[in-house]
Amino acid sequence: MKKKIAICGAGGLGREVLSMVKALPEWEVIGFYDDGKSKGDEIGGVVVLGAIADLNQITVDTQMVIAIGSPIIKERIAKQLMQNQHLKPATIIHPSVIIQDSESVSIGKGCVLGAGVILTTQIVLGDHVLLNLNGTVGHDVEIGNYTSVMPGVNIAGEVKLGEGVMIGAGANVLNGLRVGAFSKVGAGAVVTKDVEAGVTVVGVPARKMNGKYA
Repeated sequence: MKKKIAICGAGGLGREVLSMVKALPEWEVIGFYDDGKSKGDEIGGVVVLGAIADLNQITVDTQMVIAIGSPIIKERIAKQLMQNQHLKPATIIHPSVIIQDSESVSIGKGCVLGAGVILTTQIVLGDHVLLNLNGTVGHDVEIGNYTSVMPGVNIAGEVKLGEGVMIGAGANVLNGLRVGAFSKVGAGAVVTKDVEAGVTVVGVPARKMNGKYA
């Protein structure tokens, strides 16, 4: 019997997650939940069943995945939904993902690993981590809860990403560096030094922008 799953978020990432779930025969999507869509809308052949608050009212055991890129929004939704004991976060891993040493790789609840992702060895992913298309994660990496890593990112060995980090498409984080909680690394940036918490860095080499993470 297929396991039923709800997708939180019906935007572009939600549609990507839907396509991933369709490639996994053990799952069946029951519908989308999204505050920005109208109940009854159809997206990719799947109906929007309501807002996030509607999902939180479910009284039967249901698995769900949060298809939201923004770590701040993802954290808020996850904490809202965790108040309902019937909702269980599901981890979705595309069939093409390569985990070279599965015995030493720990993947938390509610993670999404997109097509072409490669993980090597001694890696820890927190809860609700997104690793999008064609990214690489090297040895001894730790990635905090709610972090989102966009397509084509290379994370070298012994990197530590804090909670709620956003890494833009095509960025590179060099060996042994630390990126503080709720920081943002711009698309295409090359991180060559540690990044403090709550800031945005861009460029090659990556430098801090004025202002805080938003």
